[in-house]
Amino acid sequence: MKLLHLSLLTLGITSVHSLTITDDPTSILNHTFDYIIVGGGTAGLTVANRLTEDKQTTVLVIEAGDDLRNDTRTTDPGLYAVADYTNISWGYVTTNQSIGGKQQVIDAGKVLGGSSAINGMQWSRGTVGQYDALEELGNEGWNFKTMQQYTKKAEHFHTPNANQTSLGVGFNATAHGQNGNIDSVNSTAQTYPGLRADNTVDQCDGDPRGVARCAYSITPGSSDGATQNIRSSSAHGFIFSLAPGDRPNLYILTGHLATKIVAKEVIVSSGALGSPKFLELSGIGDRKILENFDIPVVADLPSVGTNLQDQAGIPNAFTGTDLLNEPPGHTSVAGVAAFVTLPQILGSDAAAEYVQLMQSTIKARAGSIVSSGAAVSVKGWRRLFNLTLCDYSMSFVSAPVVEIAYILIPGALSRGTVHIASADPRVPPAVNPNYLTDTQDFSLLVNMSMVLRRIWSPATVKQFASTEVLPGANVQSDEDFVNFVTDNYMAITHPIGSLAMLPRDMGGAVDSNLRVYGVRGVRVVDASVLPIQISAHPSSTVYGIAEKAADLIR
Repeated sequence: MKLLHLSLLTLGITSVHSLTITDDPTSILNHTFDYIIVGGGTAGLTVANRLTEDKQTTVLVIEAGDDLRNDTRTTDPGLYAVADYTNISWGYVTTNQSIGGKQQVIDAGKVLGGSSAINGMQWSRGTVGQYDALEELGNEGWNFKTMQQYTKKAEHFHTPNANQTSLGVGFNATAHGQNGNIDSVNSTAQTYPGLRADNTVDQCDGDPRGVARCAYSITPGSSDGATQNIRSSSAHGFIFSLAPGDRPNLYILTGHLATKIVAKEVIVSSGALGSPKFLELSGIGDRKILENFDIPVVADLPSVGTNLQDQAGIPNAFTGTDLLNEPPGHTSVAGVAAFVTLPQILGSDAAAEYVQLMQSTIKARAGSIVSSGAAVSVKGWRRLFNLTLCDYSMSFVSAPVVEIAYILIPGALSRGTVHIASADPRVPPAVNPNYLTDTQDFSLLVNMSMVLRRIWSPATVKQFASTEVLPGANVQSDEDFVNFVTDNYMAITHPIGSLAMLPRDMGGAVDSNLRVYGVRGVRVVDASVLPIQISAHPSSTVYGIAEKAADLIR
């Protein structure tokens, strides 16, 4: 991987006749571009494709990873969690965490296609309230209706076949797109008693409560097995699928790391951990941090790299047969997930007491978060926190606070930071998500581990899971469960929020048009702009952000 200053990319112009993907920077030195996209991942390639639908618009994408379209690690869904991703992941290592005292590793794709080329492929979305909260926070036009519009625009949903429907597969047709670039398969309806009153769960329709087979971003093979299923990544759906001779106005430079902004129109799409680093190296961030590394200050924007959120999870494991219908062929996992609400974990009365306790401590919590450097605005953090609590406690559709797959916390309250550790762009950033430092995050994970044991205990569910492997028979007391969570929690690698889309006085780094405050010609398009966590896996939402961004830009 070589370093590349964006100032090298504004010299002249020549014409070519088709999409260019190259690792040779000299091939683009005599070109000018309307837009330069830093990061060829989930969002970056989506935006690149949409902008270059206009033949007069020229775009350069700079991706640090390589074009590995023929590498089975990026194409075979069955290799997820089995293959060695070491050389195609950034492998961000956190600081030693105060809970557990260990470092955690956050994977992010360092390959054309980014994290969509190595992730778990689960295709789900948050609640109506969580997306509507974006608009309530001051971002006009960002709500459930528009996010559904744009996530569906990216999606090509494959309707379950007769065999799948005979096994109980169901879906909400209005929740899925039919004409997009990213394939999705198998949204299954089936619940466990007590988790959902009705018998249909589609994790993409704004109400993911309950148990369902997950949908996946997979291009299905033929039913006779002549062709295999393949991973539907942003590279596969938005770039490799382009017809020969298409997009002569799109250039992709692989194997090179962009180091700072010099060009006039830049779209930063390097992810929740990479994008803040890029902005700080470019002189956009907290003045004290920049001056500490002798980086000239272009814009003093202390919110850069704050409000970092990632989900923490623990493994509760059981032996069993998983009879919740069959997964799509060639997937790597059985693919069942349960999204569980606060009352289902604690009971209605205890859940109400929980919310009241949280509301009574908002002011103190906000002050503590700001003092720690994980937020810059008490006003903004209190607003974020209030909306999160409201979504937890809605009487009709409460937002799930825990997902059972592993057990993870979709709506984490803990906040952390990501900042440069050196002026050398090759040095990884200092990442501190502060996992589980909010006592309620920790308590929910402990309680859910206990609840899950109870869920799998009745004879009626023994057909699905017979013997508990983790936490195991030696974990019995409350203290045992506390120790189990402390010693065994892990990063789920769904980081968001580090360049939050909020009003500037609330701690925002970008406005509702995704423009970075204090500079001209710079936008951010990736998961870092989401100010709050969603009760979902993030990839579908990131595609929606990118689709909307393309319309905002052009």
